[in-house]
Amino acid sequence: MLEDLSGNIDDLEDSLAPLLKQALSATTSTLPLLDKAKLYVLTTYAIDSILFNYLRLNGADAKKHPVFTEITRVKQYFEKIKLAETAGVRRDVTLDKGAAGRFVKHGLAGNEKWDRERAAQQAREKA
Repeated sequence: MLEDLSGNIDDLEDSLAPLLKQALSATTSTLPLLDKAKLYVLTTYAIDSILFNYLRLNGADAKKHPVFTEITRVKQYFEKIKLAETAGVRRDVTLDKGAAGRFVKHGLAGNEKWDRERAAQQAREKA
């Protein structure tokens, strides 16, 4: 188990090497705004998660520590980023015929010609 952990840490160091070579601001300077936000939030979350787990391993009540509040705050940023990503996606628009009919009916109410035609049509439908 300890060997697996050591191997996983080595893999993590290899994966993070491109990010750790230079300052984070230099890395993000070429990224689009949304990707920059993702990188900052993910980096913050990774650091907070490591601190949280360190506290737990040392027997501290990590859920009462301020780092837990920070993790919760960072999760809210994940949600904001997700909303920003989906904001440009157009949803399919469908027409609610019943609602449209009610709009037209109430918009034309008080129009005597329309009221007579509607009453005549309703009388034909009942017959």
